[in-house]
Amino acid sequence: MRYLLLLVILASVLLTSCEFFIPHTSDALSQSSQTEELQKQTKLIERQTEALEQLSDSVEKLAQPRN
Repeated sequence: MRYLLLLVILASVLLTSCEFFIPHTSDALSQSSQTEELQKQTKLIERQTEALEQLSDSVEKLAQPRN
């Protein structure tokens, strides 16, 4: 009987600790995936900025009067 009671208490402690740790783990995974997505978007914005700068330089050259 003691072993059964000890087993039930141990199982309840384990389940309680799982409920405590699992939400934090899923939050951490979500945050890491969000960080990766933000890094991808940052790289894309940097490439777009470079392309716009090149386009601006080209337009500037075309707008200058030729002698």
